[in-house]
Amino acid sequence: MTLSRCNAAFNLALHSSKCLALVVGALLLSLACAPSAHAQGCLSSSSCVLVHAAPGCNDAKCCANVCASDPTCCSADWDSGCVVLANALCNGYCGAATNGSCYLAHPTPACDNQTCCLAVCALNPFCCDVAWDLTCSLYAGFACSGTPGVCGDSGSCFEPHPTGACSDIACCNGVCVVDMSCCDSDWDATCVMLAEQICVAACVPVIVPDARDEAEECNQRLNDPCYRTTGGTPDLLIANQQTHGRLGSAPGQPAGPDVDVYSVVIVDTDGDGLVRVELTFSSSPKAWAALLLNGACVPLGSAIRSTGSELCVDTYTDPVCLPAGTYRVVIAGGTFPAIGGSSINCIDTNQYTITVVTQENCSSPCTTANGSCFATHTESGCNDPACCESVCANDPLCCEGTWDSTCVNAAALGCLSGPPSNDLCANATVLLEGTQLFNTLLSSSELPQQIACGGSFLNDVWFVWDATAHGSTLVDTCGANFDTMIAVYRGECSALTLVACNDNSIKCGSIGSSRVSFDAACATRYYVRVGARLGNGGETILRFTAPTTICIDCPSDLSGDGIVDAADLTIALGAWGGLGGDINGDGLTDAADLTELLTAWGVCR
Repeated sequence: MTLSRCNAAFNLALHSSKCLALVVGALLLSLACAPSAHAQGCLSSSSCVLVHAAPGCNDAKCCANVCASDPTCCSADWDSGCVVLANALCNGYCGAATNGSCYLAHPTPACDNQTCCLAVCALNPFCCDVAWDLTCSLYAGFACSGTPGVCGDSGSCFEPHPTGACSDIACCNGVCVVDMSCCDSDWDATCVMLAEQICVAACVPVIVPDARDEAEECNQRLNDPCYRTTGGTPDLLIANQQTHGRLGSAPGQPAGPDVDVYSVVIVDTDGDGLVRVELTFSSSPKAWAALLLNGACVPLGSAIRSTGSELCVDTYTDPVCLPAGTYRVVIAGGTFPAIGGSSINCIDTNQYTITVVTQENCSSPCTTANGSCFATHTESGCNDPACCESVCANDPLCCEGTWDSTCVNAAALGCLSGPPSNDLCANATVLLEGTQLFNTLLSSSELPQQIACGGSFLNDVWFVWDATAHGSTLVDTCGANFDTMIAVYRGECSALTLVACNDNSIKCGSIGSSRVSFDAACATRYYVRVGARLGNGGETILRFTAPTTICIDCPSDLSGDGIVDAADLTIALGAWGGLGGDINGDGLTDAADLTELLTAWGVCR
């Protein structure tokens, strides 16, 4: 078969095929044909996994592999057949199907969704350079915008997939209560881990040692004055103490769903008239708890707050500031506000726990007086109200507990528009004497780290200083809230020489902080690289203490030691004919420069 006839036969088989068998046959047919060089056709800037009206695509290796099988991909349109080949042949190219799912770890680099792949690799180049490991699959859960799903309509709850939700409705609801992103975007590795913990048979809520038991027996109807029976008396809840109860009906006992009604007294201890209140509720069957005003038969639709639970998942109402006084809590099976659960029997698994949590913090945690949104701190909330409120809308614990690393990472992904401006050496920020903030969130790691520092940068940013003084120089991150590293280089970004570096310094007095000292020379440019050794880092302070000996304008002092002597003569002679000893600025080290050096011999003045 001639090459032209072979190619024609291959293209006919490929472009007319509508099943996998014919595509495989087309590939086998292509192997019988003598390949030719197609590098000249691989100049397009278009994606290899998207159809486009031009030959070639934007990855030379992928393009060459495809065009070796179908030369028309490098001489005519990059059509659907070329895309099929790219998906089959281009391992390691972002978006090629052969790579495997972005949500599953695999030993080869890149993954099958181009947008997701590029987003993850911008955060962690390892994922496209070496392997798509578990960390990369977890990154995909944060960085990739999956498709929202509906519980019951999507894939397995125990396998990652790009569509939110999963097929088991009860399991899906339980997981999405804990992490709503599992239904709103993609069902990633984190969702799978939650499912493995939550979706177990015959669960029992966690009952704390000092929990109070509901006074009503499971087969009685004594604490419901309004909703299913009449004449009952609300049981007593004590604020901030867990109560353990049951929902169900014993055989032969009053028919219909069980409803438990409680009374709770909210006390204002700081005298401002308001108390911060929320409910914590967990239930083995599908059930709900609602907080209402006190009064006879208050309509359920007027509830102040409500929350639902099943599979023993702890759920929480949004906190609300209320006047001190007496309130009611109603608990029933089903989905609020409907009262269900008529088939619930008095068995050990039909249990619930309820706690009315009160605090005196009724001021907003999202104020400028709080700590940075991009640094961990023990207080709730952070100093950018808009960012803070958006983070807390997805993770209320960030405004109810401490602003931890989870909150910091959420702020980075939701509130930052991209990497820091000084992410790359070429865009280094001028290093100022004293202190200045830096932020490594969403930054990359531009260069491999020299082994002398004993570690590697995961995320880094760059500063630059043109020495105007010489002598002892100090750079540190003492007191940093994450594990930092510092490296100092001289030269230019394209050819840097390591001067000093440090991972952890005992002189800082805090774990994870770094401190570097070095002797600066006049007329020398220094680059300071600082970043996170572990995790994504965050925002913290860099301190720079410059030398006190000011550099004198002494062009002949090539060594920068303040004296024109034999050391400078050696530098000039070593650079003869080049730029390294150019004193008079004519672009050449020659006799004129030697004359100026000898004239300036001695201490610079």
